[in-house]
Amino acid sequence: MLGRRLDYLILRSISHDLNRATEEELNVKATGRKPLSRDEAAAKLRTHIDRFEGRFPLSPDLRYLDMGCGTGELTAALARLGCRNVTGIDMVRRQIDAARAYALQEGMDGAVEFVCADLNTWQAPQQYDVLLSFDAFEHIDDPKGFLLRMAALAPPGGRAVLGFGPLFYSPNGDHMSEFFRVKVPWRGVLFNGQALLRVRRECYRPTDSATRLQDIVGGLNKMRYSDFCRYVREAGWEFDYLRLNARLRGKPVIGAVSGFLTQLPVLSDYFVFSVYAILRRQ
Repeated sequence: MLGRRLDYLILRSISHDLNRATEEELNVKATGRKPLSRDEAAAKLRTHIDRFEGRFPLSPDLRYLDMGCGTGELTAALARLGCRNVTGIDMVRRQIDAARAYALQEGMDGAVEFVCADLNTWQAPQQYDVLLSFDAFEHIDDPKGFLLRMAALAPPGGRAVLGFGPLFYSPNGDHMSEFFRVKVPWRGVLFNGQALLRVRRECYRPTDSATRLQDIVGGLNKMRYSDFCRYVREAGWEFDYLRLNARLRGKPVIGAVSGFLTQLPVLSDYFVFSVYAILRRQ
């Protein structure tokens, strides 16, 4: 906005370091995290399902793949709804170990399978009718490549169910709101990227020395909403269902304004902060 130095001074003046933690501290915290209870996992999955307004595919005859399943609570919750062929995959070993332990604890170890593997190189034993990805797509380094990989894992007519956000160019797209005292929107757009990363290192993640937002732990791919729509088409998918900014649907005035702005070319990139989509493989 005003140059790297001045942008840094502005951002530093409105930040705090109350949430400062090293990656080692975060790993310890993750290891000791209590998994979601059965009711909590069911409620969280139901929230996701409700945002698809009755279009979420649920059937005991479909094959499901939860891509980036984490600790597996939502994957197990899906199996509890009667889906009999459910696989969760994640490349982080501690996540899969926790998922398998959770499934065993909940008596679900025979109902759902967990795989520790990199999706890019994984030799899948079958194709899947429904591919799931929640709360991850804005972090994936190569989103178009990921959509192409999903297409390879699905048969013609197979569906991909996606829920993600905030996108980088939306008001809180830098995923850093929790360490600013003053919540200035569109920080990633308004301020110099190196200034933003410097404040992040000093006030938030001191052991993450990334020099690009794409390289921070967890990653931010800086994908725009218009990029996402283009990647969908180029990867051989078509939209079966699309819902933008789902959390605003219960707020009539804000929801109406959001609905108008998200339909405008160019401006939509800055006002679409969450996407719920069902894609069908052509």
